[in-house]
Amino acid sequence: MFIIKIFALLVLWLFLQLIIKSYKFFIMAHVISNDCTACGTCMSECPVNAISEGTPYKIDPEVCTDCGACADVCPVGAISQG
Repeated sequence: MFIIKIFALLVLWLFLQLIIKSYKFFIMAHVISNDCTACGTCMSECPVNAISEGTPYKIDPEVCTDCGACADVCPVGAISQG
């Protein structure tokens, strides 16, 4: 009986993790517009290294924690909530 409860809790935990990951994949709070000048300020400020170089820079929605640090330091205001 105890093992069944542990197994049920494990299945529930895995299911919740899947839901959280799916939600984060479809909802990305911050996006970088074409106004980006590729100055690199946002990359150095991101605590989880979710921003990669490009034209414009890109934010990885699976890594981003939606802290907003990048938007706060962008000198041209190219980062906004999506």
